[in-house]
Amino acid sequence: MSWLRNLPHQIPFRAASAVVRRDATTISGDFVCSANDEMPAEIMLVEAMAQFAGGLALESRGLLTGIDGCEIDAPILPGDRVRIDVVLEASFGGTHRFRGTASRDGVEIGRGRFYLAAGEAPPA
Repeated sequence: MSWLRNLPHQIPFRAASAVVRRDATTISGDFVCSANDEMPAEIMLVEAMAQFAGGLALESRGLLTGIDGCEIDAPILPGDRVRIDVVLEASFGGTHRFRGTASRDGVEIGRGRFYLAAGEAPPA
């Protein structure tokens, strides 16, 4: 999928890899926790939700501009498969607001709101 190439982070920090369903305002996919992840699983899960949001709305590179009300209710262990559902709530120009949820075995274990803006990242 071309949107994967537009994510500013690539492996090993790319948590989004497989989309299960996608339409104009929603995207669903899986995050699989690996023992080889370089960051704690809860951080990778939040990153996956933000990356799926970017895959939904951004045709080219963009910036994560905010995370609000993000909560993870249960530990995530290597081998866990977490379903992520992201919904585009609002757009204004190149700025977008998303609501993301994470569930394991049909039980919601996390949620948050993500803000992304279209554009290039500043030089490092």
